Amino acid sequence: MLCPWCDQEMKEGFLQSSRGVIFSEEVKEGFVLALREGDVKLTKHLWSTPRAPAWHCAGCRRVVVEYEDG
Repeated sequence: MLCPWCDQEMKEGFLQSSRGVIFSEEVKEGFVLALREGDVKLTKHLWSTPRAPAWHCAGCRRVVVEYEDG
């Protein structure tokens, strides 16, 4: 995949965490235990490490993440 910002080739991999990862329009304090309206869950897991397919651009230091609803 080419980086949408600088057109360099991106490396394919995974966004991974020991806990689920969400996108939120505001900073949340403490542990995020439940999704609030407008939050987007980026990682999925069923008894495994939460992960989502992702691409990394070393030039821009950006990550593009593919996620599914659920």
